[in-house]
Amino acid sequence: MIPVLSRAQMRAFDKHAIHHCHVPGVVLMENAGRGAADVISAIIEARSAGPPGAAGLPGHAAHRAPLPPAPGLSPARALWPATLPSGASPRPGSVPPPPNGRRDAEEARAARIRSFPVRHVPSPGQPATYPLHACVVVVCGAGNNGGDGFVVARHLLARGAEVQVFLAARSEKVTGDSRINHDAYVDLGGALTELPPGASLVPLEAALAGADLVVDAIFGTGLDRPIEGHLADVIGVLNTATCLCIALDVPSGLDADSGAPLGAAVQADETVTFGHLKIGLLTPEGARLAGNVHVVDLGVPDRPILAQVGHVAEVLRKETIGSSLRPREASVYKHQAGNVLVIAGSSGKLGAALLTARAAMRTGAGLVTICTWADTARAMQSRVVELMTTSIDPACLAASLDGALAGRRAVAIGPGFGLDEKARAAVDHVVLGWDGLKVVDADALTHFVGRPEALATARGSLILTPHSGELGRLLGRSARAIEGDRFGAVRDAVAATRAIVVLKGARTIIALPDGRMFICMAGNPALATAGSGDVLTGMIAALLCSMDPPAAASAGVLIHALAGDLWRAQTGSDRGLLASEIAELVPGLIAALAAGGDPLSR
Repeated sequence: MIPVLSRAQMRAFDKHAIHHCHVPGVVLMENAGRGAADVISAIIEARSAGPPGAAGLPGHAAHRAPLPPAPGLSPARALWPATLPSGASPRPGSVPPPPNGRRDAEEARAARIRSFPVRHVPSPGQPATYPLHACVVVVCGAGNNGGDGFVVARHLLARGAEVQVFLAARSEKVTGDSRINHDAYVDLGGALTELPPGASLVPLEAALAGADLVVDAIFGTGLDRPIEGHLADVIGVLNTATCLCIALDVPSGLDADSGAPLGAAVQADETVTFGHLKIGLLTPEGARLAGNVHVVDLGVPDRPILAQVGHVAEVLRKETIGSSLRPREASVYKHQAGNVLVIAGSSGKLGAALLTARAAMRTGAGLVTICTWADTARAMQSRVVELMTTSIDPACLAASLDGALAGRRAVAIGPGFGLDEKARAAVDHVVLGWDGLKVVDADALTHFVGRPEALATARGSLILTPHSGELGRLLGRSARAIEGDRFGAVRDAVAATRAIVVLKGARTIIALPDGRMFICMAGNPALATAGSGDVLTGMIAALLCSMDPPAAASAGVLIHALAGDLWRAQTGSDRGLLASEIAELVPGLIAALAAGGDPLSR
């Protein structure tokens, strides 16, 4: 299990470790900061080494004096003799910034962010060759995140890096465990410059111009208000720097629960988060601001503390899904393999029904029938081979639907089905009245706009598969509002409908009526193609024939996402994938997962 915690749960985790397990807070801060320093050291070493075969970088440049504040501006107060170079020229031997500066390296940056990488860092930390040849700027706040920053600064200083800390407050504002680490860094000879409100930011700008990387330690998970004024200006300076930016715990300004920026927010290249993933890091916007995420432990056993504080979600794991994909008995026949009815398609939207049905076949259903309107069924006759069709008679709608539903294990309903009154009547009859396993998507969801609570009265089991626009319409919100708080929105949808809700998109969420949530970390923008959601609907319907609904929803989402990743690995492209190609990759992925292998290494 890879747990994901909310802001309150992470706070409770720390509190339980301190007060019930008697691990001092300063020890947790030390472990967090040292783990971050290990990750940063490894990043410095990797970047210093350059591409394979490249010559190593030379050593440190000579120290240079800091620039004085600009005339007429309130000076920053230096609390220790400056030991770092400043100025705009890069140092010999420094870690090279990305080509054309950090903010200009859009292609490489975007490619990395779109992959949403998360790495759990084992203990002990990362190996690196010391001394570190890098100039590092650490920007600290006055709270605990700043205390983490002082620990990082001390360890990097001890490992030979040139380190300068900027404190975005007066030193007297730093208290508690953070003060202990502030004083340890300063008393060991670390360079510290205060940047309280009203101080010139020119010294920070000058230091960043000559830095190899900057560490953001201004705000952590505790932030729950918009950042404005002086601190927003400090973040603005960080975001215009051309050096690598590494955030501690979460990028400053990121809401740790919703993943939305609270006013100004740091745009990091890497984020080292402490203890466990935070839910806000796993939204599309949170992932964009965090970049690569590294998880370092706090030096305490997780299991007893998590048993007390809980977790808000889990990351879907290939091993878990693979264990549920059991081999079939040699004697299985098509009805046992799965009998799926696809109620979909209408004039001009034949493709939605065909994609859904073929995806169900490729995911293992033994028998798939498309149930649609008579004119649509006739148009499909020449386009189906393995699939069967049956027609809905509007004149005796209930009877024709009941005949089609007889003997089915699962139903997929909605893709391209239509939004007129006869379609609404058919949807109500099946979704609300049939006592079976149903995947409800697309037009079928739209028929419940303004009345989502009706879904809570449905017989049987429902899996809803909306994208943000469909969920927004269902809940009476905009798609932008849904994306602004995806986890809150999906919880509201479950509460209203009492159904399993799969909120599609980057980092798809599966939310269950018992409160559990699962997050899919796989997938990439190649899946943003017409019909991709129809394929997922058919896949889940097929999996319902052999799994319970939560497992089927989770397996369908992960396999669908892995198909996108496998296609990108094969083609090197993040665009051009056809929805029909997703289904073609599914059998091989199921085989690899069931065997316990890495499906992307094929």
